[in-house]
Amino acid sequence: MPGYLPFAGALKLPAYTCDNCGFWQRHFEAPPSCPMCLDARHVVPQDGWRFRSATEAQAAFPCHWQELEPGIWRFWNEPVSGIGPSAYLIQTEAGNMGFEGCPVFSEAALDQIERLGGMQVLSASHPHSYGALVQLQDRFDPELCLPAADFIWSAALQVSWPYDDFLEPLPGLELHRTAGHFDGHAVLFDRKRKICFCGDALKFELDPGDFRRAVTISAHKAFVRGVPLTVSELRRYRDVFERLDFTQTWTPFEPAANVGRAEVLTLIDALLGGRPHAAPVTLADLMSRS
Repeated sequence: MPGYLPFAGALKLPAYTCDNCGFWQRHFEAPPSCPMCLDARHVVPQDGWRFRSATEAQAAFPCHWQELEPGIWRFWNEPVSGIGPSAYLIQTEAGNMGFEGCPVFSEAALDQIERLGGMQVLSASHPHSYGALVQLQDRFDPELCLPAADFIWSAALQVSWPYDDFLEPLPGLELHRTAGHFDGHAVLFDRKRKICFCGDALKFELDPGDFRRAVTISAHKAFVRGVPLTVSELRRYRDVFERLDFTQTWTPFEPAANVGRAEVLTLIDALLGGRPHAAPVTLADLMSRS
């Protein structure tokens, strides 16, 4: 049943975040290494491991927040080391949902979430953007919805609502597993606002003068290493995105207001039309050829 923690003692261990990638682990002392950095999609630190406690990370990385659109709040750290994803809080009449995690939440940021109504449901697209989900779970005890395919990465968390390919944890908020970048990679679709929170399924480069306007788009298996997706992975992406009627596409880093389903499908079709690659494609050129 929800909230049942037969091994809750393990979740009382201290939590540490990796300074190289931001992945959190619960351990009785600073961990000896980071499994995320050792994964083929990332790189190991050049000068050895460094792990910070929550208190140390809060002191090092200021947390900021902003309401980007009515009822959608973004939380991020600046400056920050590691990957540095953003967290989103989505307010609905049925409750609030958190999606993705920023590297660390300050106490003031957690208090702000409390003022906004807390958090009833929590999820993330994939382990690169788990961020400090441990802090959100410790503070608000939300239902944590993660794909069973990525369960191996959730040792620091208590998954209360695993799913396979689809889940609608709150009315109008849909989780769809795309696989590809990770086996359990998923996107969140907000039907009312027509926003797709696409995780790392897509990457954008933004206009320096307008942080909501994307100028390039790309898709990849491993962004840092420049590894493209396979044909089968791209076809699965297309099957998922084609079903979703979205007009904006937000990643953990870039809330692109000018990219919707049409642009995303055009990119995927272009990649399927030849040898798939991970290079950025200029949106203007892409759409002019469609």
